[in-house]
Amino acid sequence: MFIIPSGKPKIWDKNPEIKTVPANEAYTGTFHKLCRQYVEQFGLEYVILSPFYGFLRPSDVVPHTYDVRFTLKGVNANTIQLETLKKQWQSLAVKETAITVLGGKKFVFLMNSIVSEETTLSFPLINRGGIGMMQQALKEAIQRQQPLL
Repeated sequence: MFIIPSGKPKIWDKNPEIKTVPANEAYTGTFHKLCRQYVEQFGLEYVILSPFYGFLRPSDVVPHTYDVRFTLKGVNANTIQLETLKKQWQSLAVKETAITVLGGKKFVFLMNSIVSEETTLSFPLINRGGIGMMQQALKEAIQRQQPLL
């Protein structure tokens, strides 16, 4: 199971008249699109983690845009709250005990606060530098058809 971040750029930035869309169409930023391409190329199950809506399956409906972000400390007054995220995670009924998070350092504390102690989290992008380096690692993995280590 993979968790990919939603990202700031959304379909409504260019098409404000659009109503609801599936989560896999709502987020249009480069990093999100590379993460999605990566998991789809390797046939991996994934959910999108939104700081406003929480955990979204690709077909879940996103009704409108928003502009909030998680922080290095996790949630804040403007984001979805930790207890709601925990409930959503439980309702997803994820059976896997190994979860890979394609995101930066701000997801480490957050995800460790959500999943059970029996769950092993991996963050293959956090030691690669900034967003540009993470995007480059994703591009190379996609082009080489080799999963991230």
